[in-house]
Amino acid sequence: EAATAQTAVARTRVTEKPFGDPRVRKALRLATDPAEVLRIVMRGNGLPGEHHHVCPIHPEYAKLPPMTRDIAASKALLADAGFPDGLDLEIASNSDESWEVAAVQAMVEQWKDAGIRCKINVMPGASFWDVWDKVPFGMTNWTHRPLGVMVLGLAYRTGVPWNESAYSNPKFDALLSKAEGILDVDKRREVMAEIEKLMQEDGPIVQPVWRSVFTAYDKKVKGFKMHPT
Repeated sequence: EAATAQTAVARTRVTEKPFGDPRVRKALRLATDPAEVLRIVMRGNGLPGEHHHVCPIHPEYAKLPPMTRDIAASKALLADAGFPDGLDLEIASNSDESWEVAAVQAMVEQWKDAGIRCKINVMPGASFWDVWDKVPFGMTNWTHRPLGVMVLGLAYRTGVPWNESAYSNPKFDALLSKAEGILDVDKRREVMAEIEKLMQEDGPIVQPVWRSVFTAYDKKVKGFKMHPT
């Protein structure tokens, strides 16, 4: 087994209502129990997500206090955002990845407790990838990259081609550019802690799990380890 930064995120598109309100985005995160999703979907084989798309195996990962499930806080945020009776949503998911569909199903069940009623639109892969960056709410697979700053730059920096959420936060952009320019990993980690906190408060994603990958080989084989890629 190798822990990896292979993942999928339930990403909101912030240009679409109601996801332009950071309170709604955070309410979704607070209504989610990543450890339980990991248990249900992966039988515990992997790591729980922390809603900031930086993996514990990344060298500059900063360990934060866990963002635990808090239904009361989720409901309060929704009420503040103008949804005291809850919220009706739809999320698109790729049928080619059965584990992603299962993760979406698990999260949708959890969200019900906060009054978030979400339909699931399971789409064939070819159809999903035609609209993956356009749907208001979708579950998107992201592959492993060796550094934590890499996917952040590809997915959440203002204006980049793969920014499927249309997320644009000048503070995030400035912190990311600062982190990318620091060679010392320990010093970069200090900036990464700020980025991770910002993503948990304001970011566009709900991230349930990090996947592990596996291989098998004869016991005679020595000195081999599974690689995250």
